Amino acid sequence: MPNRWLLSKKIDLIFLFLPVWAIWAVCFMLPESILNESVPLWMWVMFVLLIDVSHVWSSLFRTYLSKDDRQNHKKLLRYSPLVVFCFSFLLTLFSVSLFWTVLAYIAVYHFVKQQYGFFMLYKYKSGTFDQPKKWISDKFAIYLSMLYPILYWHLMLPSRSFNWFVENDFITLFNTPAPWLLNIFSTVYFLILLCWVIEEMYLYRLKGIGKILWLLTTALNWYLGIVYFNSDVAFTLTNVVAHGIPYMVLVIFYQHKKGGLDKPVNKKSAWVTAFKIINIIILFAIIEEYCWDLFVYQEKGGFFSAFFDYPINPFSTGILQSLFIALLTIPQFVHYIIDGYIWKNNPKNPHLKEILLK
Repeated sequence: MPNRWLLSKKIDLIFLFLPVWAIWAVCFMLPESILNESVPLWMWVMFVLLIDVSHVWSSLFRTYLSKDDRQNHKKLLRYSPLVVFCFSFLLTLFSVSLFWTVLAYIAVYHFVKQQYGFFMLYKYKSGTFDQPKKWISDKFAIYLSMLYPILYWHLMLPSRSFNWFVENDFITLFNTPAPWLLNIFSTVYFLILLCWVIEEMYLYRLKGIGKILWLLTTALNWYLGIVYFNSDVAFTLTNVVAHGIPYMVLVIFYQHKKGGLDKPVNKKSAWVTAFKIINIIILFAIIEEYCWDLFVYQEKGGFFSAFFDYPINPFSTGILQSLFIALLTIPQFVHYIIDGYIWKNNPKNPHLKEILLK
C-alpha cells in the first residue's frame, strides 16, 4: 500500500498538523481585548522571532552549511545575495513603501508555493500522482484554498486590521463589495473544496489521507487567519505556525535522514540533530532581529535591552536606511529565492528522492 504520509504518521500529526489545529483553538479562546490589539511583545518573541525568523535561517542547512549543496547550487548561492542586495538597495532608495509592497507579494508567492510543495509531496506519497481527476484538479484546489483568502483581503482593504509586513503594503485595487456578494464568494469557495474532498474520497478512499488533511488544514488556516478573524494576533499566529514549523521539521528530518545514508542513525541522533539546528537558527534569528531593531526600528527594546545596548539612533531615512534594510533583508529574500530550487526533485538535489519520496 502506498505511503499515506510524508514523514511518518506520528511526525506528521504531531509537528505538521497539531500545532496548526491548536492555534485555531487558541484564537477562538482568546478574548476580544487581545484579538483587537497589536501583537504583544511576548507573542512576537515566541512566534515571530523563534518560529518565523528562525525558519528562514534553517535553510542554511540545505545550502551554505552543506558541502554537497554548496557545490550543487554554487551559482545560485553565490549570486542571489548580491542580486537581492542590489535590488533591495536601489528600490528602497526610490521608495521604502514600494519595497515593502514588492516584498510582501514575493512573500505571499513563497508562502503559497510552500503549501503547494508539501501538498504535491503528499500526493506523490499517496500513489495518486499520475491519476487524473474528473471534477476539480488537485492543483486548482490547493491554489484556491489560499488565493481566495488573499483575494478577500484585497477586496476588504483597507478594513483589515493587519498587514503582511507594514501598513499599506498590499495594493488597494477594488471597491469593497456588498456583504451578500462576499458571502456568496465564501460559499462557493467551500463548496468547491467540498467537491474536491468528495471526489478524492470516492476515487482513492483513504489512500490520500495526508493530502486531504493538508489541503483542508491549509484552507481553514488561511480562511480563519485572513477572512474570519480580522485580527493582527490571529493572522500572525495562524500564518507563522503553519508556515514556519513544517519547514523547520522538514529541514531537521532531511538532515537526520541524510546522515543515515552513510551510517546508521537512531532516535537519539535525531534529537541531537534537532537540538543543534534549533539552537543555531535561534541564535542567528536573535542577531538578525537585534540588528533590525538597532539600525531601523528600535521598537523591541523591552526584549533586546536585556541582552544588548542601543548605542546609536535608528536610521529612519536616507542612504543608510536603504543600506541596512537591503543588508538585513538578504536572509529572508534569499530564502524566498533558493527555496524554489533546493526542494526540486532533480540532479542538483540527489538525496531528495531517497529521503522524501521513498
